[in-house]
Amino acid sequence: MENLELEDWKNIFNIGFFLVVGTIGILSYLQARKTLFSPIKTEIFKLQVEEFKKILEAFNYKNQKQFDKETGIQEVFNINACKMHLNYINCFFKDQVQPSEEFSKELETAVYGTVISKENFLKNFRHISVGEEMEEVPPISDRNPVEPALKLAKWHEYEQVEVNYTKKYNDAIEELSNLASSPLLPKELVEKIHKIIEINRSNLTLIGDVLTEAAKKMPTQYTTIDQTVKFDPTWIWNEYNSSRESLDQSVNDILSYINKHLKINEIMK
Repeated sequence: MENLELEDWKNIFNIGFFLVVGTIGILSYLQARKTLFSPIKTEIFKLQVEEFKKILEAFNYKNQKQFDKETGIQEVFNINACKMHLNYINCFFKDQVQPSEEFSKELETAVYGTVISKENFLKNFRHISVGEEMEEVPPISDRNPVEPALKLAKWHEYEQVEVNYTKKYNDAIEELSNLASSPLLPKELVEKIHKIIEINRSNLTLIGDVLTEAAKKMPTQYTTIDQTVKFDPTWIWNEYNSSRESLDQSVNDILSYINKHLKINEIMK
C-alpha cells in the first residue's frame, strides 16, 4: 500500500514537472517569436511609411485645378475640340477654309493615345470575321452633301467617337497606377487610389460626350467663315467643367484614411 502511494506521488510529480516545463517552453517560444518578428514588423512599417509619404506628396494640399495642371487635361480637351472644329469646317466650309499643314501636323504630334467608350465602340464599329468581306466605303460625295440643308442634317449626326490624350496625361495616370501597385499599402487605400484613376478615365471619355452635344450648337453660333475661323472652345470647356466629377472628395478620403491609419491626430496631442 505504501509502495502504491509512493508511486502515485512520483507520477503526480512527473506530470507536474512536464506541465511546468511545457508551459515554460511555450511561453519562451512565444516571447522568442515576438522578439524575432518585431524587427521585421518595424522594417515593414518603415517601408510602409515611405509609401504613405509618396501618396501624401501626390495628393496633399491639391485641388481639382492643380490636378488639371498635372494631367494637362485642358490641353487634352483643346486637342479634341480642335478636331471637332476641323470636322465642322470640313462639313460646311471645306473649299473656303483650309487649315495650315503646320497646324495639322502639330495637332497630330500632340496625340499620344486614343480612348473609345464601350458604347461608342459597339455603336460605330463592327467585328469582321475571318474571310468576311468589308462593306464598300460610300463615295465622298455621298458623305459630304452640297446642299446647306443636307449639310446641316448630316452635321446633326456628328459624334465625337474617339477621345485623344497626350503623353503628359498618360504619364500622370501611370504615376497614380504605380502608387496603387505597392504591395505595402492596405487594400482599402489602394481602392481609394483606384477610384481617383477611374474618375480621371471617366472624365476623359466625358470629353467626347460634351463635344458631341456642343457640336449641335455649332451651326447656330458659327454661321460665317469669319466666326468659324475665330472659334474658341472656352464655352465648351465651361460646360465640361460643370459636367465632370470632381476629385476633391476622393482626395480628402485618401488623406483622412492615412491620418486615421497612422493615428496622426493622436500622436500630435
